[in-house]
Amino acid sequence: MIEHRFEIQARLESGMSERRVDGSALQLVTVCLCDEGAGEVSDVGGEPLARPPVVSYLRPGEARGLAFCLLELAELAERRSEARDEPA
Repeated sequence: MIEHRFEIQARLESGMSERRVDGSALQLVTVCLCDEGAGEVSDVGGEPLARPPVVSYLRPGEARGLAFCLLELAELAERRSEARDEPA
C-alpha cells in the first residue's frame, strides 16, 4: 500500500547516530514525511485522517544519494514543465 504525505523534513538530531565497529559514531540524517502544514487531511468520504509521520534515519552517503536523485528529478520535472508551456 502506498501512503501519501504532504511535507518532507530533514534534520540532524543530537544523539541520533550509528555505532561503528571501531567504536566511533556516524551521525545519521533524520528524514520525516508528515502532514504538518497540510491542514486537515481527509479520506475520500470526507472523514479526517490522523496519520503518524513516517521517519527514516539515513547514513550520510544514503542521504547524499537521495539528495542527488531528488535534484535530478526536480531538474527533469522543470524541463518537462517548461517544454509543455512552450507554444507549439
